[in-house]
Amino acid sequence: MKIILLLALQFLEPDSKDSSKQEIITLATEKLVPVFTADTRAHRMSFQKNYDENSYTASMGGIFPIIDINKNKFKGQLSAAGSTYLTLLRQSNSGSVVNTDFFADLFFDMQVSSKWAIRLGTGHTSQHLSDDAIIAGKPFRNYAKDYHQAMAIFRNPKYRLIRYFGLSYIYNYKTSSDISNKVLIQAGFEEQPFKVSRAYLRNIYFAGDIKFRQEIEYKSTINFQLGYRITNSEKRIFRFAYDYTIGVEERGYFQPLQRNFSHLGIYFDF
Repeated sequence: MKIILLLALQFLEPDSKDSSKQEIITLATEKLVPVFTADTRAHRMSFQKNYDENSYTASMGGIFPIIDINKNKFKGQLSAAGSTYLTLLRQSNSGSVVNTDFFADLFFDMQVSSKWAIRLGTGHTSQHLSDDAIIAGKPFRNYAKDYHQAMAIFRNPKYRLIRYFGLSYIYNYKTSSDISNKVLIQAGFEEQPFKVSRAYLRNIYFAGDIKFRQEIEYKSTINFQLGYRITNSEKRIFRFAYDYTIGVEERGYFQPLQRNFSHLGIYFDF
């Protein structure tokens, strides 16, 4: 948090030569860094049907740009993000909520060239079993972490592709014990392969995301996504997609269980 604020303040200092010609700080209207498409815990609204069990995953949230910072050739953006994820288990004549996971982040994104951007961030996640799951007999356990992150993002509009990679340093990590000072490594991509005039082909994309977690001997979670995207005039994106996820669970309570499954869903990137 302190690092992000210091960087922002450094570029907020007025430039006596240019301050009369342009505004350094403006309200943000468009995200500098896009949502990481295949990240199964990205900040977005979504609803998916899971096919390894009779369950659904739902989320509500998004990334919300606050201000743009433009000084000479520097371009930066401060954003706030938050999401809630939960699993809905469908049973005979009833249903129950299995888990509720909360995510909050503060991002400071910087455009360092026409194709490269850097993201610095700080965040918190708190993941919980629901009352329904505890009543059903699952033992309660805390799962929470605070972290800083750094990501590099490559975008090539000509070839309509995005690449990203980076890591999160988890300085405060609580489960049934204190396992602080761990690292999570993440990388991924998105590509729209069809360079044709027909929109129904041009909007098809595929994407992937992989995470390695130090606390479970760098075991991975991999997600592949194939879908169709529609973008409106305000750069908000609707997706209809098929996913296949391999590896350890993303839900905190259930790590490090393996869960290889497919899911079909709709996604709204705000």
